[in-house]
Amino acid sequence: MHSVEKYTWKEIPGSSHDLLRRHIRALPMGLRLLDLGAAGGHLGREVRDRCAFLAGVEPDPRVPPEARQGYDEWRAADALSAGDWSRPFDVVVAADVLEHLASPEELLEKVRSWLKPDGLLLVSLPNIANVSVRAALLFGHFRYTERGILDRTHLSFYTRASARHLLQDSGFRVRAVEATAMPYELALPTLARSAVVRAPVRGIARLTARAWPTMFGYQFVFEAQKT
Repeated sequence: MHSVEKYTWKEIPGSSHDLLRRHIRALPMGLRLLDLGAAGGHLGREVRDRCAFLAGVEPDPRVPPEARQGYDEWRAADALSAGDWSRPFDVVVAADVLEHLASPEELLEKVRSWLKPDGLLLVSLPNIANVSVRAALLFGHFRYTERGILDRTHLSFYTRASARHLLQDSGFRVRAVEATAMPYELALPTLARSAVVRAPVRGIARLTARAWPTMFGYQFVFEAQKT
C-alpha cells in the first residue's frame, strides 16, 4: 500500500505499536475492537485474526482507501464525532489520540459508553518527561516538531503519573502500564541501515526504558478497564 499518512507504523521492538499489538494478541479470540485514530490501518490488520468485528475511525483525508482493508466498518471522522455504535466493544484502542485533543476527558466519556462492562481501553501517550525533553529544557529550549513528543499538533502533555490520573478520573482502572523504547533509529536513520549496530542499540533502548521508565520511556502504553 502506498502511504502518505503522517504517522507511520513503527515496526520496532518495544515501540508503542509493538506493545499494543502484543496486548491485543494476548486477549481471547472473537473480539469486537474499535481502533480510534486508525491511520493507515496497520494495527487493525495485525490483529484482524483476533477480531470477530473490527471498526476503524480516522479523520486524515490523506489516508488512502486501501487503509480500510481488513476492517468491517470504517468511519472517516474524528473520534469525537464518530457517532454511536450498534453494539458495545470488548476493546477500544486510542493510539496517539488523546494528546491531540483539547478535552480528552470528553472522548474518554464516549469510550466508556462504547465499551462493554469491564471492557478494555488501550492507550498510548508520549512521555513529556522523557530525557530528550528534560535535556532541552535544561538549556532553555522547548521547540515543537513535525512529529514525536513535541509534535506541534499536541494540545496536551503527560507524564506517567498525570496520564494515570486522567484515566482513573475518567472511570478506568489501570491494569498495566509499559514504557516504550526510545526510537533512536528514527532520529538517526543510519542506525536502521546497519544490522550490526541496530540490534545493540535497540537492546539498550529497551533496557533503559525498563530500568527508568519515567526518564527513558518514549511513550507509555496503558491497559485500563472500564469501572
